[in-house]
Amino acid sequence: MKRRLSSRDVVFIGVLAAMCVLATTIKVPFGTGAMVHLGTAMLYTTGLVFGGVYAGFAGAIGSAFFDLIMGFSPYTIWSFVIKGLAGLLVGWLAKGLWPESRVRGNGGWLVNLAACLAAAAWTLVGYFAAWWSVTGSKAIATGNIPSSLMTSAAGTLVALLLAPRIRAYLRR
Repeated sequence: MKRRLSSRDVVFIGVLAAMCVLATTIKVPFGTGAMVHLGTAMLYTTGLVFGGVYAGFAGAIGSAFFDLIMGFSPYTIWSFVIKGLAGLLVGWLAKGLWPESRVRGNGGWLVNLAACLAAAAWTLVGYFAAWWSVTGSKAIATGNIPSSLMTSAAGTLVALLLAPRIRAYLRR
């Protein structure tokens, strides 16, 4: 059975996309000058709670919009594709495509961890290509790998802690 986006779905996706934009603006200093943002945490949490369709659209729209409003326009299309597919991937692997999906249940912590790691790997490869393409420098792209890994690690940790609590709250 095919499912289509309802008005309710579009509203939820819009709110989640806005939350991705806001979370991406929250920068946390990490190590010697590196910064991580919480957009990835929002994306992974969305995937674990609501599934791949919501996370895919929210990640694509939210990340692309962030790039546009914050002056990173050369990365807009890259972010739309990379974060959109990352959200779809984490949600589909952990939960299924839709919020009501029970294909994979609500994933245990190991399933959720594997889904986040798969999305992190995709994001790293995708942004490596984006950095190299936009800057024209493989060295700059390579230099950005640690901050990407730290952002994905922080996002994974936050999502693994937050998603079960949100799911429990939504079940009430």
